[in-house]
Amino acid sequence: MRVAGDLERADRRRWAAAVAAAREAARLTDRPDEELVVQLPPPFLESGALPRLVVGEEIDAAPALFVAEVRAAAPGPPGWTVDELGLVEAVGTVLTSLPAGVDAADGSASPVSVLDAGGRLFPLFWSTTPPVEGRTGIGGALYLDPELAPGTEHGEVVALCRDRYRVTSLLRASRSGWAPTPPVEIPAVPDPPPADAVLVARLLPLGPRDTGTFPLVG
Repeated sequence: MRVAGDLERADRRRWAAAVAAAREAARLTDRPDEELVVQLPPPFLESGALPRLVVGEEIDAAPALFVAEVRAAAPGPPGWTVDELGLVEAVGTVLTSLPAGVDAADGSASPVSVLDAGGRLFPLFWSTTPPVEGRTGIGGALYLDPELAPGTEHGEVVALCRDRYRVTSLLRASRSGWAPTPPVEIPAVPDPPPADAVLVARLLPLGPRDTGTFPLVG
């Protein structure tokens, strides 16, 4: 499970304060015309869980960060960079909560984690990497996860990470061992999707990131 369900009441208040600070940082520092590059995992495409994007269409999405490496945070301000294959280097603060009704000592809970990288909020998928909290450095890849689509249980938990985007291009990079070739533009997502290639989409943000309401409780 990539993210978990409802948050405890105290966690919601803690997240509300942290997200409010992230919103303000985003308002002051974001470049709304900056394109995002996200990977389209072939298994999600093949199963039909992830829709086949079309150049020019508009989507609501919360691009997730697949965590491949956690490292000590470098000195300086938080921030992030993404390359032409969706590979990310980021420094920021990880906000984490456990699902309601789960004992943190049990060790089996899937944490709800979001990285605040200087005002930009990314849901995190830890995979085999042990989750961490607080300020840290992260290396990984951005991708679209169908479990974070609008209207899904997990997607609504991380609604504040969602934005509206226009798909500006689709690209494919062939793998050669561990070194993918530079991506080339393609007219459409292949059917069936190739297992030996990296498929990516360029997404142009269309508006402010404040597209949801944090679920505070009284």
